[in-house]
Amino acid sequence: MRIDNKNGYAYLTSSSNGGIIILNTTTGDSRFVLGKSSSVKSDPNYKFSPLGKELVKGDGSILKVNSDGIALTPDLYYLYYKPLTDDKLYRIKTELLRNFSIADVDLDKYVEKLGAFITTDGMIFDKHGTLYLGDLEKNSIVKITPDLKMQTLVQDDQRLRWPDSYSISSDGYLYITCSQIQFMPWFHQNQNKTTYPYQIFRLKI
Repeated sequence: MRIDNKNGYAYLTSSSNGGIIILNTTTGDSRFVLGKSSSVKSDPNYKFSPLGKELVKGDGSILKVNSDGIALTPDLYYLYYKPLTDDKLYRIKTELLRNFSIADVDLDKYVEKLGAFITTDGMIFDKHGTLYLGDLEKNSIVKITPDLKMQTLVQDDQRLRWPDSYSISSDGYLYITCSQIQFMPWFHQNQNKTTYPYQIFRLKI
């Protein structure tokens, strides 16, 4: 979820079916959009492999997670989002999302595909418009600058196991939670391969 207190809206991604929920925090009116857009669907041809091979659930099905990561640019002009289990990144202008009179089918025409980068769970912008994400397949933290240049900041196979959610402090640190989802029992015949304690890390940015 991302909240725009200036304009009075909240944005949520739906990772099950794929789509974006827009909530007017003043009136309580809400809307579900882009549910039929390819931008919110995980690419069926992408092999999501955080353990070196495609992740398979206990029932034998391939893990596919749709629109999940979400971030607002610091000027609140764009909403960025992406499916979790592929490397595509998208954005759309928030003024379009806030206009409930625009038909859903027309909204899809304004979605911008920014390119292929990495798989990630959460993501966050700093005040300069740089986007920070965790590469789930390479156990690393990367940044994408406003001109869409990507750089790896740190890589650690032991500690950055499914970097998940983020916060940026006023003194310039990126805080990172790691959920170890690829080691959960769901993917290992009910054996829990996570390591305790769960940890939060910080990175100077």
